[in-house]
Amino acid sequence: MGEELNWDDESAAYIRNRGDRYPGGGGVEPNWAQEVMDDPDLAAFEPDPKSRMGASRFIGYSTVAGRVLVVIAFRDADGDLHGINAWPATGADLRFYREGTRHGKDN
Repeated sequence: MGEELNWDDESAAYIRNRGDRYPGGGGVEPNWAQEVMDDPDLAAFEPDPKSRMGASRFIGYSTVAGRVLVVIAFRDADGDLHGINAWPATGADLRFYREGTRHGKDN
């Protein structure tokens, strides 16, 4: 099992209501994001080079969602992970995950 991902109420509501902000987009449940963290093929970028605040990016598969998801999280002073955002993987993130699982990459 991967690291526990903590979601405050506001962040959990933010990912659940993603479809309200992006037409055609669906929400993401926090338990789906936890499945990403448990994926043996998880791709982790700590920190994410695209993040201005030093957040981390995790790309992995959620069996309940039936798709690859991107999860953005930050580590607090104790090293615990807190979810910020999550969405279905597309483009470069999805390609990176698929290429890694096809070639047996190590994380």
